[in-house]
Amino acid sequence: MEYMAEAVQSDKVLVITSSLTLRALLELVIEEQGVEAQFYEKAQEGLDFLKAHTPRAIVLDDGIEIDPFSIASRLKMSRRLREVPVVLFIGDSDDRTKLTAEFARVEHVLSKPVDRKAFSSILRNLPQQQPSV
Repeated sequence: MEYMAEAVQSDKVLVITSSLTLRALLELVIEEQGVEAQFYEKAQEGLDFLKAHTPRAIVLDDGIEIDPFSIASRLKMSRRLREVPVVLFIGDSDDRTKLTAEFARVEHVLSKPVDRKAFSSILRNLPQQQPSV
């Protein structure tokens, strides 16, 4: 997958989830933090967004149709996207999942149901976007 080098810096957080419940909850928390988000139900739509944009963070749900770990590890191979924090929401947080997340270089793994405080804290601590030169 090739990402264009002249992508636009975006102040938005990219969220890929097919769950309307999770989306509604994340929308609420993201809005409370004064952050804008771009939501997609399908992984491919989110990946298309990434071809032209560099978001502040990427939020993946383990319920999407493509394995979120393989998406994360592919993103981390891109020079432009490797520094973008990845947040992964998973239904089953066992040691194997944590290890897989580590290998995929996922910065934050959160269990479902969503811990709003933990997610808020991640959003609050996102690095500010660098102005694009």
